[in-house]
Amino acid sequence: MRNDRGTAAVELALAFLVILLIVIGAYEFGTAFVDRNAMANAAREGARAGAAAGDYDAGGVDDADCIIIEASAGALSGISGNDVRELWIYESDVNGNVGVGGNIQRFRRPVGSEPVDLTCAGGGDWVQVLGTFPPSERPLGSRKWLGVKLIVDHTWKTGFALWQGTATWQEDVVMRLEPSPG
Repeated sequence: MRNDRGTAAVELALAFLVILLIVIGAYEFGTAFVDRNAMANAAREGARAGAAAGDYDAGGVDDADCIIIEASAGALSGISGNDVRELWIYESDVNGNVGVGGNIQRFRRPVGSEPVDLTCAGGGDWVQVLGTFPPSERPLGSRKWLGVKLIVDHTWKTGFALWQGTATWQEDVVMRLEPSPG
C-alpha cells in the first residue's frame, strides 16, 4: 500500500498535460480554420468585384484596382493575427494559370515611410510591386479571366509547442469578366 501513494497524483498530472495539449491544439486549429475561410472569402469577394468592375476608371486613379482591394480588405476585417503580405490581380485562363501573357498587378503594404502608390478608402495604402495588367486591359465583355491572389501571414495565437511564429497562406480565385453593359 505504501508504494502506491503518489500514483494518482502523477497520473492526474500526465492526463492534465495531454488534455491541455488537446485543448490548445483545438483552439489553434479552430482559429486557423476561421482565418483560412475568411481569407478564401476575401479572395472570392475581390475577384467578384474585379469581374464586375473591369476597366472602371473615374479619373486618373486605378479605381478598378481599389474596388478589388477594398472588397478583399473588407472581407478580411476583424480577423486578428492576419497580415496581408501581397494582393495580386492577374489575367488567367480557364485553367486558373497565373499571369497569362505576363499580365499581373501586384500590391503590398508599405514598409515604414515608403512612398505609397495607391490609397484606397476602405483598403488602406498599397505599394505597387508589379504593374503589367492595368484596369485599361480589362474591358468588360472581353471574355478575359481575372484572378485575385491573396498572400497572408497568419500569426499563431498561443505560441505553444508546434504553433509558434507565422504561417504563410495563399488563396487564388478566378472569375470571368462580366459582359459589357447595354
